[in-house]
Amino acid sequence: MHMPWKNDPGIVSMIIAGFMTLLGTIASYAYRVLQGEPFLWTTLILQFFISIFAGSLMYMAAYHYGWPPEMSGGACGLAGWSGSSVIKALERRLLGKIDIGDSTLPRA
Repeated sequence: MHMPWKNDPGIVSMIIAGFMTLLGTIASYAYRVLQGEPFLWTTLILQFFISIFAGSLMYMAAYHYGWPPEMSGGACGLAGWSGSSVIKALERRLLGKIDIGDSTLPRA
């Protein structure tokens, strides 16, 4: 007798997080276009790369802290919307924890 196949919650959570990151990216760019910024395919593609990186960082944090799929999806959607702002906030926090006071670390 074969065991029934079960969904891995990590896979489901990852799919939800990825979808929400992409949705947040599109929503953010659509909002910028509505505010008067011209639509450019190159800008949209670059925004996708930035937001996917931010969403991936957020998903790793959500996975580490054991957030449910709905919570990690929402956090990744916000990371997709915010894009580089999330990355810069995480960078400031990380560099603040390891800063040794002599400014030897390169800043972006």
